[in-house]
Amino acid sequence: MTTWGKTMGSLALAAAAVAVAAAAPVRAANDVFVVTTDYQTGSTAYLPAGAETAQTNLLTIHGDAGVRYQDGTIYIINRLGQDNILVLDAGDPATPLRQFSVGNGSNPQDIAVVSPERAYVTRYEVPSMLIVNPSTGDSLGHVDLSAFADDDGVPEMGEMVLRGQRLYVALQRLDRSGFPWVPVDVSYLAVIDAATGEVIDVDPDADGVQGHQLAGVNPNSLISVGDRIAVSTTAAFGDMEGGVELIDPVTGVTTGLVVTEEDLGGDLTHLSVASATKAYAIVSDASYVNSVRPVNLLSGEVGAPLAGLTGGFLQSTATDGDRLYVAERGSFTQPEVVGLMVYDTVTDQLVAGPIDTGLPPAVIAVLSERHVTAVAEAADRHLPRRADLGRAYPNPFNASTVIPVELDVDGPVELQVRDLLGRSVRTLTAGHLPAGRHAIAWDGRDDAGRVAATGAYLVELRAAGLRATRKVTLLK
Repeated sequence: MTTWGKTMGSLALAAAAVAVAAAAPVRAANDVFVVTTDYQTGSTAYLPAGAETAQTNLLTIHGDAGVRYQDGTIYIINRLGQDNILVLDAGDPATPLRQFSVGNGSNPQDIAVVSPERAYVTRYEVPSMLIVNPSTGDSLGHVDLSAFADDDGVPEMGEMVLRGQRLYVALQRLDRSGFPWVPVDVSYLAVIDAATGEVIDVDPDADGVQGHQLAGVNPNSLISVGDRIAVSTTAAFGDMEGGVELIDPVTGVTTGLVVTEEDLGGDLTHLSVASATKAYAIVSDASYVNSVRPVNLLSGEVGAPLAGLTGGFLQSTATDGDRLYVAERGSFTQPEVVGLMVYDTVTDQLVAGPIDTGLPPAVIAVLSERHVTAVAEAADRHLPRRADLGRAYPNPFNASTVIPVELDVDGPVELQVRDLLGRSVRTLTAGHLPAGRHAIAWDGRDDAGRVAATGAYLVELRAAGLRATRKVTLLK
């Protein structure tokens, strides 16, 4: 296409978006609060239910911030450089109630409010979560997650989900020695007793404190969906190994990647859920063109990218009943298309937007307690694809150990031994195995036949979309 053609196409798309905004009401079921930013400074916008225009520039906040809503209260998470939580009344979002520090240089990522007197804050630069009284800002203690850290000493904790009295915390575990940062081996959901702040060991028979291991690595979105938790993972940017999985928070059983980044056509950077079976993924392709694609959690089917977006960087989406909000920030070729884009979640058609938010929108919070209440059917449909990695025996071992593997279906299987830095030591299996139970031995040697050094190793299974790891200890 010629430069003139691209320019005319951009103008036509912008005009079409404006026409849609003028023609179709937003019909928002709930109020919507938006963190806005140009990455130099930040502000907020507020779209009341039923309104077609937003109130903008309500108050100045950090240029890098997140937002959570619960029980009539908005919590703005001012990240690295400000390291505090700003508390607002949803009935008057322009007037702060209070602001409290979460530790200089700690870089808060999320807040989970258990009660008016107790909340948890994940912090990216330190190995402990903060326990705080959100009504006063007083510190109530810390939750030490250093047992889950990689060699840099921090587990890179991100989003949280509260289910009853258990808090699930996404741990990315990234190697920051180079750029871009990459996941070291496996990622986990740490499980916390929300009443006491104690870390729950989900596998007492294994050495150390265990969390639920994810099929993918480098989780970004964590969403409670019925009796499962939906997790989206990016892995390393460009490697196409991330995707979406559903995990049973009680047993830790995961469906594996029901949707992969290969299916999506790029890196998965954010997920929002509209129903028990339908989600929306933000995808960044090899040329860094961003799109939003509908995903069926039951079938794994990926729909066509939503029309009307510029392809520029997208940070978040949010769902509200039959509406999907997309934080459109514009692009180099279409800098004028900035604001909230609103889609019908039944038809995936653009129904309004861009709705002006002052500064470009970044993170969206729907001011509602709505929860998706059923996903078991979707998860159970995928469980037959599951593969299980059993506990090695004996462990610790001297001469050899046996690793049990159980497959529900025939398929390709890779079983590798890695050191604690994630480096390959021995490939035990790399090929097709039939469904059933298998016992695979490791004689303590590397691929070159040399005896491995005394110490701990990770046995990693990849099969049927699942990534599972067990620790074994070699004693010589």
